[in-house]
Amino acid sequence: MLLFGLQLIALAQNATDQDSIYKHVDMGQVNVPAFRPGTFHSNSTLLKTETITQNGLKKMACCSLSESFENSASVSVGFTDAVSGAKQIQLLGLSGVYVQTLDENIPTMRGLSSAFGLSHIPATWLETIQISKGASSVINGYEAITGQMNLEFKKPNNTEPLFINLFVDNNLHYEGNLTSSIKLNEKWWTGLLLSRTLGNQIHDSNRDNFLDMPKMKYINAYNRWLYIDDKNGVQSRTGIKFLYEDRIGGQDSLCHVKHGVPVNGIELFKTIITSRNFSVFNKTGISIGEKEGQSLGIINSFTHHEQDSEFGRKSYNGSQNTYYINVLFSSHIYSTNNRYTIGGSFNYDNYETDFADRFLVTGSSGISTAQTPLTEINRIETATGVFGEYTYSHPSGFTAIAGLRSDYNSRFGWLMTPRFNIKYNVYRSVIIRLSAGKGFRSPNVLSENIGLMASSRKFNISDINNLDIEKAWNFGGNIAFDIPIWNDRKAKLSLDYFFTDFQNQVIVDTERDRNAVFFYNLNGGKAYANALQADLTATLFKGFDMYAAFRYNNNRITYTNGNKLISTNKPLISSYRGLINLSYATLLHRWVFDFTAQINGPARLTGLNGYNSEKIYSPVFPVYFSQITHNSKRFDIYLGAENIFGYKQKDPIREWQYPFSRDFDASIVWGPVTGIRLYGGIRLRIGKLY
Repeated sequence: MLLFGLQLIALAQNATDQDSIYKHVDMGQVNVPAFRPGTFHSNSTLLKTETITQNGLKKMACCSLSESFENSASVSVGFTDAVSGAKQIQLLGLSGVYVQTLDENIPTMRGLSSAFGLSHIPATWLETIQISKGASSVINGYEAITGQMNLEFKKPNNTEPLFINLFVDNNLHYEGNLTSSIKLNEKWWTGLLLSRTLGNQIHDSNRDNFLDMPKMKYINAYNRWLYIDDKNGVQSRTGIKFLYEDRIGGQDSLCHVKHGVPVNGIELFKTIITSRNFSVFNKTGISIGEKEGQSLGIINSFTHHEQDSEFGRKSYNGSQNTYYINVLFSSHIYSTNNRYTIGGSFNYDNYETDFADRFLVTGSSGISTAQTPLTEINRIETATGVFGEYTYSHPSGFTAIAGLRSDYNSRFGWLMTPRFNIKYNVYRSVIIRLSAGKGFRSPNVLSENIGLMASSRKFNISDINNLDIEKAWNFGGNIAFDIPIWNDRKAKLSLDYFFTDFQNQVIVDTERDRNAVFFYNLNGGKAYANALQADLTATLFKGFDMYAAFRYNNNRITYTNGNKLISTNKPLISSYRGLINLSYATLLHRWVFDFTAQINGPARLTGLNGYNSEKIYSPVFPVYFSQITHNSKRFDIYLGAENIFGYKQKDPIREWQYPFSRDFDASIVWGPVTGIRLYGGIRLRIGKLY
């Protein structure tokens, strides 16, 4: 209440301030608006990095992070199953668990929170999303295999005192988001971010008696504090988050009644998922000594996450406590062209979970027992490491970074992580990047494959705590250059290729037995992913921007069945994806028109009759998006449509008529499971940027 009261005072003081949705550059009496493109690839970054700005996030009126990538060719997002609403990203043709997700350079969305974490971050809270491909810095740990995704949230010292976004769609899904900030004095700022979602309507467009999307209740709060003391060279950021979410999906009795199906005595297949999260962090940087840029940084973070989930007769419940500290010292040798960073980190994970499957199996004696009785799956894992990173930059445009870290993991022993990146500006308009590095990842197979619980498959979990750590090398390169077009305009073309080669991978085998899933380590054979992508951006004429991209994936996986090795394409990975985004804005961006078209290539579907079954692929399908926005100084209105022509995967739930039969499966999802989505909303800004 105190924070809210201070906020009202700040709003009253700023009631007469002139504000704009645009960032400005002040030059005496001249105020020039500067617009940032929605998505861009920076020429200055050492790694191939795609940045999605606030303007890009507004193109799709994104409600959450999971809906923020429809204009990105690098990242694909899809449902893990057709009942829970859980989504997962893919980068370089591999699951998002191989991407290290950072909350302003603090590892996040790990373990239990990985299943629904994408939907727990409101897009309106974000300043930018930075997606870097390939071997990244060793400073943040060893977990990045295909790349990093860093989330930058709105800062208390660089946002409006009050911003409100209200959203509703044709399914009567309501969402409200608020961000606010207060300058307390010359050194202290604070901010409050709130998000509330309500979607309790019942929708079953394909009449399979399963909800198209789960009913949801969700509240998320984030309080940020910022301290800046320029005189003593100290800056400190502190944040406290709280999240609570209920989602109920699967079969609903009202669907049965609506479709004339009696429910008396019928067991319904329901998904009931409750998530609770509390986290707190502090990041403090201190300038040390007389050298320019010499500093000490200390990062502390604690997260407590609880999740209770039921999928029909399966249940998976548990909690995770994580503590993370990273201490780093940065300086240079002789000149700022020779910089180095050294430091150490410690990570503690404590998992207490249990899994049960009450599907009854009748034995030879005629006695029926649970397919998997309640089984506790607990573990404590720590990782203590030291690292060093050296950066050399030459005025000619050549930059190189070499990094090495050594960690001792309490379960897997010593882990050595080398990484190397170079960037060279051949000419002013031609840039070459090369990268190579190793990464490791401790598997959490149940939370990371939670979509498979939306099936009657038997989970073979007896050895999952004995799975070895995943490890892989990633090699890649990128070339970016400008292409003259007309009227002194230039198009930017970027070409990149990345190869991920696993020395060990946890194999999720759903093909040995159509009624089971097995988890085991790669045991001979190959597991790798190739990703080739081209991006083209251009401003064809004033106000009209075009972004076009195409990505090709080639993935292989090797299954083990006894002494036999079976190598095949990894299932449910689209072989290619293309998109084009056209955006037109009138003078001062008062009206903005956006249109996006995607084409999604075929993906191999999980074999239904074992490894030797005929390979079946999903069809090629398009998806279209459009939005119209009217902007003013304090008030915006937007209207849009997603999946304009309502393309849907036909019957995404196998054997939906018999949800407790051996062949029931809602986890083979390759395309949209809902039809057209019409939406509208308003954005309100009060006060000016601090």
